[in-house]
Amino acid sequence: MKKLLLLITLITLFISCASDSKNINNSISTQKSIKNIPIPFREHGYSQHASQLIVSKKAFDSFIMQIGNGDNWNKKTEVLEALQNANIDFKKNNLLFYRITRGSGSIKLDVDNSNIILNNNEITINIKESTPSVGTADMAYYALAYKVNKTIKTITFDNKKQKVIIENKESDMVVPKNCKAWSDGCNNCHKIGDDDKGACTKRACLVYRPQDFRCTAWEE
Repeated sequence: MKKLLLLITLITLFISCASDSKNINNSISTQKSIKNIPIPFREHGYSQHASQLIVSKKAFDSFIMQIGNGDNWNKKTEVLEALQNANIDFKKNNLLFYRITRGSGSIKLDVDNSNIILNNNEITINIKESTPSVGTADMAYYALAYKVNKTIKTITFDNKKQKVIIENKESDMVVPKNCKAWSDGCNNCHKIGDDDKGACTKRACLVYRPQDFRCTAWEE
């Protein structure tokens, strides 16, 4: 009987250790695949920039310059320092700058960067979102920045209401993979087949504002 109990104990310990080892390995793998860059979460200056995926040092330097030359920032220095201190090696990694816009600053957003999910080179980041019964009328601009390994295929942001799937490839105005119609800040566009750019109206606009990109229809 004692031998049986000892055997059961050893098996339990083995399974527990194996599970812990798997969790550690998964955590290490995730950390190598994507890393959060700690830019300030809410910042009015983000209203000047669309979500984008940067794949080269040249494009990164241009992005930094655009931020540096921009007006109406509250924490510009902190944003620039965080991005530059990330020391991204663009031979191995890309930079994802993901902007979130809400029509009220009273809407609460909580990004779970401590539990990023990696599955078959696809990343999922969960966002908790709560809307009060009575809210404020101020526009709120948020942004997240990540160093993403080039082997990653997609990054999905999931708030349990609408998933936003971003392909890990160069784009100065990210059109989510699952967005089938959108406004690009001037014209209205609609995805045709597998063409990510889609077909757009040819309206001539005095001011083109890609930072006002908005998905108007999502794939089911």
